[in-house]
Amino acid sequence: MKRKIFEELVSWKKSSPRKPLLLQGARQVGKTYCLEEFGRNGFPNYHLFDFMENPALNHIFEQDLQPERILRDLGLFNDKDINQGKDLIIFDEIQQCPRALTSLKYFAQKLPTAFVAASGSLLGLGLSDEPFPVGKVNRHKLYPMDFEEFLEAMGQRRLVELLNSVTSKQPLIEPLHQKIWLYFKYFMITGGLPEVVKNFSEKITTLSEAFSETREFQKELLKDYMDDITKHSGKIKAVRIEAVFKNIPIQLAKETNGVKKFVFKDVLPNASRYSSLEGPIEWLIKAGLIIKVPICNKAELPLQAYADEKRFKLYIFDVGILGSMLDLSPKTIFSYDYGPYKGYFAENLVLTELTAKWSKTIYSWCRNTAEIEFLMDYEGNIIPIEVKAGISAKAKSLKVYKERYSPTLAILLSGRPMLPAKSNTVQLPLYMASKFQLPV
Repeated sequence: MKRKIFEELVSWKKSSPRKPLLLQGARQVGKTYCLEEFGRNGFPNYHLFDFMENPALNHIFEQDLQPERILRDLGLFNDKDINQGKDLIIFDEIQQCPRALTSLKYFAQKLPTAFVAASGSLLGLGLSDEPFPVGKVNRHKLYPMDFEEFLEAMGQRRLVELLNSVTSKQPLIEPLHQKIWLYFKYFMITGGLPEVVKNFSEKITTLSEAFSETREFQKELLKDYMDDITKHSGKIKAVRIEAVFKNIPIQLAKETNGVKKFVFKDVLPNASRYSSLEGPIEWLIKAGLIIKVPICNKAELPLQAYADEKRFKLYIFDVGILGSMLDLSPKTIFSYDYGPYKGYFAENLVLTELTAKWSKTIYSWCRNTAEIEFLMDYEGNIIPIEVKAGISAKAKSLKVYKERYSPTLAILLSGRPMLPAKSNTVQLPLYMASKFQLPV
């Protein structure tokens, strides 16, 4: 599967001086696959050391943290010579060996010619006292596949090229819009977890079977995520973390006019304040399982200065997992007629697209009854993004926002094809959520 992270990996390989690379992200987003593909295609050899599969590897890091000795012993462990100046060394699931994580500091200081890459799912959430190698690693974040990557995985390279050729002067004609919209609905069912997408692509000739297996696969992954919560947070904290995680889709799916701020009451008994749920929320954010969108009372830079820490929205990191958590059947999603929380699905998917492309905090804006789903600081300009799940072009909140702030560019996303811009408002289909540009 082609992933956009490969471009960042190639840039890291060419960099000098070079620090070890640390690829972070939630479980099942494809970290190991990406590093192995990178090693297979970009180096004479690569050496994978999986600390979850081989706990005995931990002993190699107990004696000391001298890079050359570590590489020598790792080579003996695998019975393969490691050419530290040419081969890629992969420390997979590095969170299982805190000493290996600390060793990255010494690889940066003493052996900068080595190509050392590590992956981790729950870094910073364990109970280890080992220090994190702050400033000694190049950190990269891997998210679930975005819509373009999904199309690539489905063998629809021509549709990707088509999307990248669309302009306001040459919008998509209706038949082509409908073809892309078909795959977009598939994407709302599968989400962007690579194994889910791969399985779906192999079964798509029998759509009912593909739908059924997709949902079963996602339910198994959900169990794995719940097991991770218990394993890495302790039984007492796990109860609170699970309660927050499970409550997000249920709570926000009840909203009939878009996603409102996260409400603390009803999540847990005797936990009706932000302070009582702050820890579980932050744990889920660090684990990559949810995305937090702060709500601003002013749309001015810096946006963070106008965000109240107690007022925010919470979304699930992958729209396919969201559907599974709500036990919403794929056939219902595919029909695109599943009640008021269709809007929440659209918002959640748009947010994952924006986050995957820019890897930065996305905000929201609210004033009286007007609400803009998302705000972005884009090249020093605040871009308001209003999301409509259907084909309606009515954007009352966006009108209120524009009258107040006169933005350089405003985005309206909906189920309609791309339409000509009107008074600096660009109207894009939902599947082009991350493809806007400032006017020249």
